[in-house]
Amino acid sequence: MAKILNGTVGTLEPEYLLASDFHGHRIAVSLEPGNGTVKRGTVLYRKDNSVLYAPAASANITAGKDLVILGEEVDTDESATVAMSAMAYQSGDFLRGYVLQSDGATPVTAAHEIVLRGLGFTFKPMDDYSKDAPTADNTATVSVTVQNDTHGTGTASPASGTFGTEVTLTATPSSNYEFDYWEVVSGDVTVADNKFTIGDKAVTVKAHFKASA
Repeated sequence: MAKILNGTVGTLEPEYLLASDFHGHRIAVSLEPGNGTVKRGTVLYRKDNSVLYAPAASANITAGKDLVILGEEVDTDESATVAMSAMAYQSGDFLRGYVLQSDGATPVTAAHEIVLRGLGFTFKPMDDYSKDAPTADNTATVSVTVQNDTHGTGTASPASGTFGTEVTLTATPSSNYEFDYWEVVSGDVTVADNKFTIGDKAVTVKAHFKASA
């Protein structure tokens, strides 16, 4: 009987979810506030005309939707006005029964699995695996690089970190300029409220400024 490889990944994945040592593509997403506690393994969909993701009910797990699987439990505070950043999977091998609909308790159906397979997700039964999964080493440090245009400077704190580390960005405009926006050059992260969460890739962001009104 095979083992679940990397069945746990650091402190972000305390329960079984992955069915192999292929992590798939992990990204940081911004969760819509006001959905309470969203369980790890819940399917998320990106809302229309928005960068925010929300828990996907059955009607939202359809072809044509931008779907991911949440990799950590997140409390989307009812009173929050800023989206929470969290790790999610865009593809990977998962244990059947551990990928959930929006209620955080009901597994996705066979029809949902067909939709998710089309996006690069695969599903395997728990019976094929033992439960003595090792804990993966998630301690590799990746760098954070901040580029600037000619009208100000940007910094990141910390300037490196391991998976799940929250990074705060600070932009300082030159005289007669003001901060405009952050551009994610590489690293598959989402910047919200001048913050993002490190994934498993080095990150480069660029600070953009504009002339003051």
